[in-house]
Amino acid sequence: MKNSDLTGKVSLLLTKSKLPDDWRQNGAQALRDVFEDAGYQTNLTLCEDPSKIRDCIINDTEPGDIVVVGGGDGTMNAILDTVIEHKVVLIPLPLGTANDFARTLTLLDDPLTAARSAIHGRIAMIDVGQVNDQTFVNAASIGVPADARHRINPDLKRAFGAVSYAVANWQSWQEMTPMDLSVTCGDNAPQSLTLRQLTVTNGRYFGGGLRPSEAKRPDDGYLHMFAIRDSVDTLSGMDIAAELLFGSVDDSTYALTMECDEITITGQDGAPILADGEIISKLPAHFTIHRRVLPVFAPNTFFDLDTDGAPQEESPHADLTQRALINDIMVDTLDFAIRLEAIFPVAKSGTLRAVCNDGARDLRAISRQLELALHKYGLPTSSPDPDLHSLEELRDHVMGWLLENADQRLAHGLKTRSDALSTQTEQIDMTQLPADAQHPMDALKSEISRISKSFAELKA
Repeated sequence: MKNSDLTGKVSLLLTKSKLPDDWRQNGAQALRDVFEDAGYQTNLTLCEDPSKIRDCIINDTEPGDIVVVGGGDGTMNAILDTVIEHKVVLIPLPLGTANDFARTLTLLDDPLTAARSAIHGRIAMIDVGQVNDQTFVNAASIGVPADARHRINPDLKRAFGAVSYAVANWQSWQEMTPMDLSVTCGDNAPQSLTLRQLTVTNGRYFGGGLRPSEAKRPDDGYLHMFAIRDSVDTLSGMDIAAELLFGSVDDSTYALTMECDEITITGQDGAPILADGEIISKLPAHFTIHRRVLPVFAPNTFFDLDTDGAPQEESPHADLTQRALINDIMVDTLDFAIRLEAIFPVAKSGTLRAVCNDGARDLRAISRQLELALHKYGLPTSSPDPDLHSLEELRDHVMGWLLENADQRLAHGLKTRSDALSTQTEQIDMTQLPADAQHPMDALKSEISRISKSFAELKA
């Protein structure tokens, strides 16, 4: 689908229970203004639940309309098939608890900002996963996450949002019996595994901001699977949690990872399968991927995400060599500074607090120098991951409640992230950099090396 296929009409389909208070009073006028100012004819419908949203799409829209659906990942899962079948273009408005699908598209948690950045972006065709006869857009999990879904305290979820998932997962980790499964990925031979958890991902995020793969995109045509063996103890499990928060589990010593377009899982018949926050099926399971079938309006930052070292499309600033790598370093540097700032107020160790405080300050200063030097080349082209402050701060509080040596767990995850950034900077050919960017890039290499050594000492 292309922009030329659009009708010029936008349907705002918002669940009444998720509506911000001021929108109730003025008919979501601020949201309507975003789309009307962009030149679209806009209609608002308040819906009781996702089934009513589906009815509205079927009865009140036509192919080429844009549907702005307010809610979280469960709502997006519920209307997914209807959007595809009716050939409308989706904008997910983040009004749920986790909003991982919106986060995957680089939409910020503020709904007006998300709407504005999406409508001024362009159409992307997104992959959709399927398990048995049910589709999903983010991830499907077996084991601990599915068991934890039944344990989530509704009051805690309303009060603290994503933190409720962490508490429920901790309870399941302690009490659930590991599962004996046979896992077949693509044409590979089946593997007999005893696992605490198996997660198949299509999106970049799941579980309230966890990121299992650094390079995963929802339009790369593959399912990404990671599994946690039963031999992983509680402390190592916290290491995995840190890796999911601050990097990826692609190179983890604690998790098994695979990538393919078809996955079959047998054993533990009847065990529930959790997808996009809801139980949608049960074992045995057959996973497949439907490539680029879901049309969404995504902001320009989504298209700037790079997975193979090459720009996603031709750039007017293509005269700068190493452009994609330099852009990734700039974005990841600021991203890392934000993460350090989020850890600082919850760290117990004075040493960890000092590393986070000094590192964040220095990285921000270097980031600003790089931005000034490379601004004329149109860099950076994207933004750091959204909602890091609130999400990670809450989750880090939980880690502190559950474990006395939470600082070591955090240091492990932060070191993984600093090592990844160090690897990126080492790939830079300094002789090809503009002269005024060479000094801050050298400073960045030195600072990352210092931070990494500090985290290695804390981890030990």
